[in-house]
Amino acid sequence: MSDYLTEEEQLDRLKRWWRENGTFLMVGTVLLVSGVAGWRWYQAADLADRETASDLYADYLAVGAEDRAALVEQVDAEIPGTSYHAFTLLHRANEAVRSGDIDAAIDALGRIVDADVREPLRDVARIRQARLHQQTGDSEAALAVLAEVHGEGFRWQVQELKGDIHLALGERGKAHEAYASALREAGDELTLPILEMKANDTAPIDAT
Repeated sequence: MSDYLTEEEQLDRLKRWWRENGTFLMVGTVLLVSGVAGWRWYQAADLADRETASDLYADYLAVGAEDRAALVEQVDAEIPGTSYHAFTLLHRANEAVRSGDIDAAIDALGRIVDADVREPLRDVARIRQARLHQQTGDSEAALAVLAEVHGEGFRWQVQELKGDIHLALGERGKAHEAYASALREAGDELTLPILEMKANDTAPIDAT
């Protein structure tokens, strides 16, 4: 559970990236399809929508956990399918884990996976889902979810979690292969001592 709860930094980076880059990803397509006049209309409407979503998300974060529940219905009704909605679902999943309701957390994450939001957000949700499935002992479901993660930046995390799953199943050979793959995917830029320990611990005796 501690691994699940230490990904807030990754979520913060995604939010910052989206605020800085999300709009510009859409500019080229809109200009080609709608022309200058259409783009001006879209820009005004999109700005209003984003401001509404941003304000509602800020309200969601500003209130305490008790009052936050009252905003859930409004968030679901007014900003569905937005990145801000996905962020609230990540928070809801986090709170569900804290309260011990793993099924509710998995359901909240599944709503992100099924939503029309940026793929990195969906991959974050998939990895968290897989961890929760692993914690409940459903290794098959965890591996199935991990198979749907395609973002390059998540590959080493996927492989490490696969190693944890295989190790829990007593499949040390597969676990070592996954850990070794995770180290290769991470490259030299990341220092991952715990992952290195896992790889060394599961290595065949003749290899050590």
